[in-house]
Amino acid sequence: MDWKDGIKGGPFSPDQLDKLISAFSGLSSEQIQWLSGYLAGRSNASIQQSASQQEQNAFADKSTSDEVPLLILYGTQTGNSEKLALHMEKCAQSTALKVTTKSMAEFKGKDLKKVTNLAIIVSTQGIGEPPVQAEELYNFLHSKRAPKLDHLRYTVLALGDTGYAQFCQTGKDFDHVLEKLGAERICKRVDCDIDYEDDASAWIDSVLKTLQKSVSTGSPTPSVNFQQNGSGHQQKPQYNRKNPFEAPLLDKVKLNGRGSSKETIHLEIGLEGSGITYQPGDALGIYAHNSERLVDSILETLQFSGTEEVETHQGTSSLRNALTYDYELTPLTALTLNKYAELTGSSKLENTLAEASRVSDYLYGRDIIDLFKETPSRLSPQELISVLRKNTARMYSIASCQEAYEDEVHALVSVIRYHSHGRAKEGLCSTYLADQLTLEDDKVKLFVEENNKFRLPEDEQTPIIMVGPGTGVAPFRAFMQQREMNDNPGKAWLFFGDRNFTTDFLYQTEWLQYLKDGLLTKVDVAFSRDSHEKVYVQHKMWENGKGLYDWLESGAHFYVCGDAIRMAKDVEKTLKDIIKTHGHQSSEQADEYVKYLQLSGRYQTDVY
Repeated sequence: MDWKDGIKGGPFSPDQLDKLISAFSGLSSEQIQWLSGYLAGRSNASIQQSASQQEQNAFADKSTSDEVPLLILYGTQTGNSEKLALHMEKCAQSTALKVTTKSMAEFKGKDLKKVTNLAIIVSTQGIGEPPVQAEELYNFLHSKRAPKLDHLRYTVLALGDTGYAQFCQTGKDFDHVLEKLGAERICKRVDCDIDYEDDASAWIDSVLKTLQKSVSTGSPTPSVNFQQNGSGHQQKPQYNRKNPFEAPLLDKVKLNGRGSSKETIHLEIGLEGSGITYQPGDALGIYAHNSERLVDSILETLQFSGTEEVETHQGTSSLRNALTYDYELTPLTALTLNKYAELTGSSKLENTLAEASRVSDYLYGRDIIDLFKETPSRLSPQELISVLRKNTARMYSIASCQEAYEDEVHALVSVIRYHSHGRAKEGLCSTYLADQLTLEDDKVKLFVEENNKFRLPEDEQTPIIMVGPGTGVAPFRAFMQQREMNDNPGKAWLFFGDRNFTTDFLYQTEWLQYLKDGLLTKVDVAFSRDSHEKVYVQHKMWENGKGLYDWLESGAHFYVCGDAIRMAKDVEKTLKDIIKTHGHQSSEQADEYVKYLQLSGRYQTDVY
């Protein structure tokens, strides 16, 4: 076909065709090729400009539309905030709200000037810190560059754990700083504990209904239901936090050798008939019972018989049953401290609660009995129930791959026993699993919680570096089992640490076999009590700094699992020092390097 015939098939008027044919007839092939590239570039620029304008319009109010814009920003560590944000977006689909959902990492703080309605869903990491995704926006809003936001309406859903003194601190900080900058609340902030579903549902429902009232021709806001699928039909009931599966214990093995100062148990639990599925990186939630000895101590301290009838979150129950199954007695939380201070009017506790540092110091090593003995007050059985935290599941990184163990799930548990404030203390779930749960007829109530923020690379050939001291090694056992199922996995490097080599090298035989088979490329171990100077995983990282940096430069993913307060921070600091030294970078450049790894999913943590 002649090029003139081809151009006649385009979307041009007769006058435009005449001009185009006249213009092109005098051009050389080189000139036509240059013009083709130029026009393609102009076309792409136009598309990008249009997309940018659409994004801005998504933030800004439109006077020509009945739709009310809502921007949902989430900051997440394990993926729960993201799941809630997407669920909120789905709930708003049948309303007159124009919803845009973004990770805080994808959003620029200066664009808040274009936002009219904002919903923030954010978790708290470590000891009151924002998750990595939220850091930049968090720091921007707390800086001198933060703009006045008196045009903005906002609301905050904070996710946290009342077991920590800085409960939901990041959400509280976002709420306070937005108010300080002049923004007006759509609804008051809601702070969620570990079992966040009901509170989150109520918050989403309240936000959407409030915004819906400002629409002149809106449809009713649908009720929020976490059990519904996209079509609105009820899904087949599944086992979850509210409906745990009662699973048989198949095996329980103490992994520490004789003479160890630690007690670590490996559990194998049956899933047959449950339909529960999981992936390496997911967490296993387990519900425990308080020991009879501890319940008796509470009843004796408060002079109750245990037969008293009380109303609980599970319904009417005897006080003994409520204390055994429905509430927690071992961890003393800031929430309980606040409730007890209000109930008793104790000036001593009010003084403690005045500063976060005092709260942390007071909670450390104390339990409920310590509180009642140190600040005695005559409570009724119902008042006792009112100050207690309801029983929540303990989360354990899954230590198995389902492809290798189809109807089983494995967990690695450090049994907590200690002496503090004149009494022997114990961890609720760890001692339940170690002492109360038997291999006979006992069953454990459990569920699986996804953690899409702690996953093996999609490309099986990608190198992985795993840092997991103590029970933090659990998910890496699952990682290696998964890679063993693959035909040609990439390189893998494990950093493991514990107290003593001869008694505390968890899963030692398996790691050595993986090394022998070539599935594990390197293992570096640190045993803190085997030498005069304590050696930890971060010291082994530093010793192997050049190799570790080379692995990162070749695209390796970096994983950390374990203690958030000390270990994870020390590991991150050491990683930055390695990047500075072996990458010949400044402190600022090393910070940016690590931030890039985190935001791109190449630096993932499962810390607690």
